[in-house]
Amino acid sequence: MVVKEIDGSGDLATLHATLVERARALAPQIRERAAKTEAMRAVPRESIAEIVAAGLGGRILAPRRFGGDELSLDTMYEVSLELGRACASTAWCAALLPHDAHMVGFFPQAAQEAVWADGPDACVAASLAPAATVQRVDGGYRLTGRHGFASGVDHASWVIVSGLIKDGGRPANHHFLVKPGDYTIDDDWYAAGMRGTGSKTIVVDDVFVPDGFVLAAAALVAGDAPGREVNQGALYRQPLALHAGLTFLGPMMGTALDAYDHFVDWARGRAQTAGSEIVQEAVARTAADLDLAQLAVRRILTAARTSGTFELADRAEILRDYNRVAELLVDSVDRLFALSGTSGFKETSPMQQKWRDIHMMASHVSFTRANFQHYGRMVLGLERDPKLVVF
Repeated sequence: MVVKEIDGSGDLATLHATLVERARALAPQIRERAAKTEAMRAVPRESIAEIVAAGLGGRILAPRRFGGDELSLDTMYEVSLELGRACASTAWCAALLPHDAHMVGFFPQAAQEAVWADGPDACVAASLAPAATVQRVDGGYRLTGRHGFASGVDHASWVIVSGLIKDGGRPANHHFLVKPGDYTIDDDWYAAGMRGTGSKTIVVDDVFVPDGFVLAAAALVAGDAPGREVNQGALYRQPLALHAGLTFLGPMMGTALDAYDHFVDWARGRAQTAGSEIVQEAVARTAADLDLAQLAVRRILTAARTSGTFELADRAEILRDYNRVAELLVDSVDRLFALSGTSGFKETSPMQQKWRDIHMMASHVSFTRANFQHYGRMVLGLERDPKLVVF
């Protein structure tokens, strides 16, 4: 992966550091609401309001021409990591605010102007699996469908849903921006982990979406979408492989780091536990795994600060590393939870929630086995698998 640093400004570096510090400052009150967040099955509105007011929402990756900061992916990642130390569900939804804003930046200009008509803090939620029935009509499309796992939809205005357009050849997935008032929410989010994400179902019923509010999924995958015509920065030329999994690794990393800190503090207060060679080895192994996971992410983030493009080989390597990082994080929490004893299962113990949450996060479609297959096929001299359409 060839890395060429953009001619960065000190002001942007200062803003990045400021936003990360603001996330760190918000973490204690986010932590205090963690139980409430899980009980509500949604992030409390006061938490979202605080995140947006601190400049930690969509504006992080929204284009500067709409008042956004248009920072690098580093900021999205580090902000969500800090919030992830306090509450995985809140961090997950917080990371999706800039992630979904970033996606809007790939849409045609008309869609961007509509979403950001009142500024760069518009909250967007998305469900990218092709679940809609799509009918071509004059000037656009009519959509009907149920779109699940839309994290943070309760605090969203615009939403992105997806469906197959059948226009000759093989049906192709497309993403559609649906305006406020044109969808409803089915409150069906009851899950063992990440309960506070409010990942409910978006329902659209014969909704019209104009042509200017449609984006081919293949264009997002390749980082070669209409939005780059007006958004000239490297951020809007980056492929989906780079930013999709990264969005969720921030909350995962913060959760795993906090689980480690909690376990070490707990074990220090128990002489028998701290004196166990098994526990000592587990702590050392976990610390090493967490360091290695962070180094892998940092290497990719360095590559993301580039004015060039990502070839298929680069994308395969990124997806491989994202998957392996996710595995290291899950293994780290599993290892510590297994040594937390019966007390670790108590509702009052943060360990049981972090254990549930890390497994739920790792089950996201961004971390499928296919991510390893891409790299394996490339190394073994096989052609790209046409069935694996997100690569």
